[in-house]
Amino acid sequence: MSIRKDYIERLIEQFAAALVRLLAARREKRYDDAARLLRATALDTLGMEYEALLMVDASSTARLLGEPSRVKVLARLVAEDGDLHEAQDAPETAASRFRYALALYAQAQAMGAALEDDDTTVLTRLRSRLDSSAPT
Repeated sequence: MSIRKDYIERLIEQFAAALVRLLAARREKRYDDAARLLRATALDTLGMEYEALLMVDASSTARLLGEPSRVKVLARLVAEDGDLHEAQDAPETAASRFRYALALYAQAQAMGAALEDDDTTVLTRLRSRLDSSAPT
């Protein structure tokens, strides 16, 4: 097995385990714990502070991360952060996170990432949330 493939598989396994914990914390309305888990997951899996990754546009962040799989991990974290803000009745911040997550997914695809079923599910959910939050 190549070092790159091994790295990507470990990244995905680490991320999946953290995502389960994050979703459980949000479901149990332990919002502070969920936010801490989200930030810790970004640092552990991507090697960077979550807030730093959100400081620039999606294209710049994708270039900084370098690998499409890492960009998809961040896109999913940002989508979950949007859900967390939505659950805490912060719709403007949630919508901002949803838009950023969509932009990150677009960057990952531009870098050659294939969308898997869970990515497609998240993208559909994000678009639906943004459509429903649009002013009428």
